[in-house]
Amino acid sequence: MSWWLLRFSRGGSARYLSHLDTARALQRTFTRAGVPIALSQGMRPKPRISLPLPLPVGAAGVEELAVLEVPDEVGGSIAVVRALRSAAPPGISPLSLLVAGAARPRPQPLEAIYECELDGDAGAIRDAVERYVSATSVEYERVSPKGRRRLDLKEYIGSVASVDTEAAVRLRFGVRHRHDGAARPQELIDLIAAWAGVEPVMRGLTRRSITWKGLPAGWEPAGGRSGST
Repeated sequence: MSWWLLRFSRGGSARYLSHLDTARALQRTFTRAGVPIALSQGMRPKPRISLPLPLPVGAAGVEELAVLEVPDEVGGSIAVVRALRSAAPPGISPLSLLVAGAARPRPQPLEAIYECELDGDAGAIRDAVERYVSATSVEYERVSPKGRRRLDLKEYIGSVASVDTEAAVRLRFGVRHRHDGAARPQELIDLIAAWAGVEPVMRGLTRRSITWKGLPAGWEPAGGRSGST
């Protein structure tokens, strides 16, 4: 068996797929393309495919990553990538294929870059962003079914920038993935919106890139650039 790394994008109506449904859509894409995915052992075998970093429902992803295992006789090539592109459903676009070999790769995210648009007073939003950037720490209370937790949002979200557009303000920010977890994009939006006095409703959330660690060295992509870090 061999492990593959597949870069793909998710957009259009597919942005509303759940994490599990996105994995299923990729699995069906491989089936339609005639590329078998290895199955796990046990009473209920499952395709050995995983997405290391879930993409929020409603968000698009420019360079997402899937890890999967295939039989050795299936060679990764540009032809396979083309077959996957032809078999993919609307909104799912295979970009490149990277053959990792016999050892299972275990990529871990370090940082993800997001963009979204926030409606409201552009000047107030810019001021709120500048307030965040200039602050040394920003205390934030996270409320979840597990209870309440206070954290310094600056430890989880570093760079934040704003750009005016014709209809809204576009925000670009980096979410750090630490050993104790990561911030949610909505948490930053809630904070900026509260400081700016606007509704905390973001539009067009897109994950532009992900910085990974734990990817195999010397890998060669088929079907496009790797875009790896």
